[in-house]
Amino acid sequence: ELIGMPVLNCIAPEDRALYDGMVAQRAAQGAPFSGPYLALMNHPQLCKRVQDLGFYLKFDGHLARDVYQFVVLCVARQTGAAFEWTDHVAHAKAAGVPDAVLARLARGGAVPDPAEFPAPFALAARVLSHTLAWRNIPQDVQQPAIAAYGMQGFVEIVVLSGFYQMFSAINQGFDVALPAGQAAPFSAAP
Repeated sequence: ELIGMPVLNCIAPEDRALYDGMVAQRAAQGAPFSGPYLALMNHPQLCKRVQDLGFYLKFDGHLARDVYQFVVLCVARQTGAAFEWTDHVAHAKAAGVPDAVLARLARGGAVPDPAEFPAPFALAARVLSHTLAWRNIPQDVQQPAIAAYGMQGFVEIVVLSGFYQMFSAINQGFDVALPAGQAAPFSAAP
């Protein structure tokens, strides 16, 4: 039987060292090691690799923080990933994502229409309208996105879309609980 949260005091010493290192790395950035990462500790080597990519994207990536958070929340809402929404909404506000943008995302429904968002979010929404539908991103979307976010930022949007779709599967597959005291932000996937 797969469990959502491993018994951390029962893991092997070499896995404990991996865990302690990941906790310390995230703590140094003011971020907890929780939710899907705890579920992934059922496979510590895989957890380390996923955490390395997540850490890079979140703390060392090239994408502006407001666009990064917009992408995360757009994917979270589209996939019904309540943990990711709850975990990122305050960060999005702190990064400068306007309340009106957050309100539109919270309503859910179909992949958001790029016309519903101001710059720089409209262009990210255009990219996501393709990645969330599992379609190729046409050149007339790629070129302006590369011009606006740089090649690295554009690639990061695409990778973030897939990364947080994966996190949605982890959160929902392992029934990752919301942080204590947090109410479900929406009832189900739109």
